[in-house]
Amino acid sequence: MYLPRPATLLILFTSLCILLLSGCGAPVRPTPADPDAQLRQRAQVLESQGNYQGAAALYLDAARIAVTPRKEDLQLHAIGILIRGGDQLRATELLDGLAPEGLSGLRGQHYAVNRARLALNEGHPDQVLTLLQAVPASGPHAADYRRLRAEAYRMNGDYFNSAREHIAANGLLTDPEQRLENQYGTWEAVSGLSDAELQSLRTAPPPDALSGWMELVELTRLYLQQPDALSDVIPHWQMRYPGHPASGPFIDELLGSMRLAGQAPAQIALLLPLSGPLAGAGTAVRDGVLAAWYDTSQGIPRPQIRVYDVGTDPLAVLATYQQAVAAGAGFVIGPLRKEAVQVLLQQVQLPVPVLALNRADREDLENPALYQFGLAPEDEAREVARRAWHEGHTRAVALAPESSWGNRVFAAFNEEWMNQGGELLVQQFYNPEEADHGQAISAALNLDGSTNRHQRLVRQLGRQIEYEPRRRQDIDFIFLLATPRQARLLRPQLSFYRASRVPVFSTSHVYTGQPDPDRDHDLNGIVFCDMPWTLEDSGSWQHLKQIITEHWQANSDRYSRFYALGIDAFRITPYLRQLGSGMFGSYHGVTGNLTLDSRQQIHRTLRWAGFRQGLPQPLESSAETPAETTVP
Repeated sequence: MYLPRPATLLILFTSLCILLLSGCGAPVRPTPADPDAQLRQRAQVLESQGNYQGAAALYLDAARIAVTPRKEDLQLHAIGILIRGGDQLRATELLDGLAPEGLSGLRGQHYAVNRARLALNEGHPDQVLTLLQAVPASGPHAADYRRLRAEAYRMNGDYFNSAREHIAANGLLTDPEQRLENQYGTWEAVSGLSDAELQSLRTAPPPDALSGWMELVELTRLYLQQPDALSDVIPHWQMRYPGHPASGPFIDELLGSMRLAGQAPAQIALLLPLSGPLAGAGTAVRDGVLAAWYDTSQGIPRPQIRVYDVGTDPLAVLATYQQAVAAGAGFVIGPLRKEAVQVLLQQVQLPVPVLALNRADREDLENPALYQFGLAPEDEAREVARRAWHEGHTRAVALAPESSWGNRVFAAFNEEWMNQGGELLVQQFYNPEEADHGQAISAALNLDGSTNRHQRLVRQLGRQIEYEPRRRQDIDFIFLLATPRQARLLRPQLSFYRASRVPVFSTSHVYTGQPDPDRDHDLNGIVFCDMPWTLEDSGSWQHLKQIITEHWQANSDRYSRFYALGIDAFRITPYLRQLGSGMFGSYHGVTGNLTLDSRQQIHRTLRWAGFRQGLPQPLESSAETPAETTVP
């Protein structure tokens, strides 16, 4: 065995003592604190007070003396605050000042989130889906990616994928309030699906989360007027979907909202034109209300219905309204005429709330007791613009009838098309009383320019040459505003003038509402939007369509959509105060998915169909978005 010499032991002992003494004498350095923690706290206080500019200024002041990469972090935080505060312009300026190629990792994700929020606020959901194509699997921005993608899909009308994104986000959120808010978003997305879609898209068995949401929406629609019955079946649903995100606070909120919302007034007055030129439409609305009244589930109190004829004089509606209130009406449905709606809007006080069945032309008129609901063609024209843009079209030609109605609806389309970022190449109005629209179509397709070029060439050469007129080649699609009679003339003439392959989009006015393959064969290829009542044959309301057809066969074809308007007007009445908030962000009606804006106007999201072999065939979602990739 080897033993160290005494001198060696002395050296080792001395060295050990030196090390111990130096260790005892050195101060223990604390872990450096987050340098931005205090800054964040101060900014959060200002944000909670509504002072977004002040909160952003804290970060921007700190960024001025910071160096890369902390400088960019501070700027990105400031930009996010400005976006939340609604200062799009300043946020865009700051974001444009950053070089995205120099931002990677979490900073690159933060940049993409801010850029996507700006795009979403400006109404460009497709840009959001492109910006957020590479989704982080985890990290501080992963949930924002999912929620922004969910909102973009919803804006595109792709409710199925919107719901999927919300469900993915739910697992990334830890704050209970944020999770509940995200569950509201999931509910709203799934509620946008039709009855048929809820059946066909629910392919995964329990306990799949998305299938659970879809089944819960189905149960709610089935027991919409019976919250106690829904409460009884919820435990069975929970057994099928154990641990589902909706279990707990969301279910409690759902049942509470349904009990609070579904209280119908004791008496409803219908103020409708039952004489004069609008008598047919007014009578159909009345009969639609009555059909829905008789269809009320057993055990649910049904309001008394009183019907008043407002005639043809818009000014007479006020006296009729006062008569109905004096007779005990707790709610009024009607009137139908625009001018009559405006008369009620101008009243200083309306003691009983009104659900008007049209929208006044004057945008400056509002009344907190009056809701505006109807079959507004302007809404449909705006939906056409959104659909065309989401399908990737950017250049449009518009053909509309030369009338005040045509001008008004075209203006709505053009406004939305410009907001989307589209380009209107030309607008052309045609005479709806004529059968030959060649001149209008030639002008829209610029065939006249082709002919003029040919004539100039003939003059230059001094001889005839073979010639075939060419339409302009930069057209992505044609917006055609027409009735069925006009469209049956215009569509073949568009083909004759070499535009057979140009996509054509239209509103519900292109379709009578009744299948007629022999007469509508010329409409093949036209894509249009319409209400579920008209396009779907498997909805829960099919028995109502059958009843209306049997009892009012003479009018059921011509006024089909007005019967649907009456049904929704009656059914939505108990939920108006809650529409647009909580569980009732939208209402799944027979006229469309109904939402309420800040001006008390109800808007409809419609279904889409295309004519094939003379029959309207429902179309799938219009959103063709980039495939998702997940990054670590």
